[in-house]
Amino acid sequence: MNSKDTPYIAEDGTLVIPGECSDHSVKWWKGEGRPIEELLKDLGAPPATWAMYSDKPYPEDGVGGSGLDDAAT
Repeated sequence: MNSKDTPYIAEDGTLVIPGECSDHSVKWWKGEGRPIEELLKDLGAPPATWAMYSDKPYPEDGVGGSGLDDAAT
């Protein structure tokens, strides 16, 4: 189960940034947000999800979750 305030990738591959999320670094659309590719990499996004949100190539070494939301993978 995902916390209401933690970003995660839904079963259908959709990236979910809950409105209650207080970590503005995950809100790439805001000035203080980091690139979406960093967030996707942190969440361990599969290639299909990566392609939905980025026009950059999927990393050759794949992506590995860094623990933002280990329960989502």
